[in-house]
Amino acid sequence: MKGFKTYRIAYLNAILLVGASVVQFAAADDAVESAVNAATKAATAQKYQLKYKFRAGDEIRIKVVQLVSMNTRIQGTEESVRSRSEAIKYLKVRSVDGQGNIALDHQVERANMWQKISGQEEVRYDSTSDNPVPEQYEALNERIGKPLTTVLITPSGQMLERKDHIFTYNPGIGLLLPPLPEGDVSIGHKWYMPDQTKVRLQSGKVKTIQLRKHYSLEKVENGLATIKQRTEILTPITDAKVKSQVIQRIQHGYLKFDIQAGRLFNSRLELDERVIGFNGPTSHIHYLGRLTEQCELVRDGVQKVSVR
Repeated sequence: MKGFKTYRIAYLNAILLVGASVVQFAAADDAVESAVNAATKAATAQKYQLKYKFRAGDEIRIKVVQLVSMNTRIQGTEESVRSRSEAIKYLKVRSVDGQGNIALDHQVERANMWQKISGQEEVRYDSTSDNPVPEQYEALNERIGKPLTTVLITPSGQMLERKDHIFTYNPGIGLLLPPLPEGDVSIGHKWYMPDQTKVRLQSGKVKTIQLRKHYSLEKVENGLATIKQRTEILTPITDAKVKSQVIQRIQHGYLKFDIQAGRLFNSRLELDERVIGFNGPTSHIHYLGRLTEQCELVRDGVQKVSVR
């Protein structure tokens, strides 16, 4: 009987010990959850200012690389188009006023292009080469190294003034500078920039399609703000032929902005869209694209590099 009592007491002690351990583990889980919630709340509550901080005389070079692959099928006939465009956008800051508004000149410093259409010879163009300029790139070649545009922008990138010196040809060089939010913002903040594109209808008329770029601040690590970007189509589209033209303007991806330096660090935008029935019920188009940008700043003759 004594042995039974001893066993029962030990059994009850074990139950109490296990129960205490469960309580301790539950308390630990609660503590971890509370810490995570506190950290999340602190991160979302912290405020950041994203704004361009250029100085007069600054030189900004942005290496832009765009890859495109387009496959089409119409009435059983397939065609593929592959292209690679590399350009150096060069921005020279003229002046910065008391409100931080930035006047800068823009030009394309150099470009290197390649295109291959199925069933045709590939076409190459290099602005630094003495080789004959292909007809497709003659317009671009005439503009290389020449001032294209002078703009006045706010510290958030909003355009105040624009003067085109030459009709601007865009060889896949993206935005001049992406827009930034006004004032102090926290993680999760969203902002928008209106955009539009023109398409040709079956009747031959031209129609404007309203778009907008949707930006959101995803995170900030080591002074780099990660900004998510996606393109939204605002105009309802039911015509596949129209959609096949619009999808070339749809891009989703991420930008990284150096908060302390006040400049774009890099970006990567991608596109993967398909349209069926744009030219007959069995027609099909698949458009793949990638646009990357890498920025460097030269100030007082010294290249400034973000160390991360």
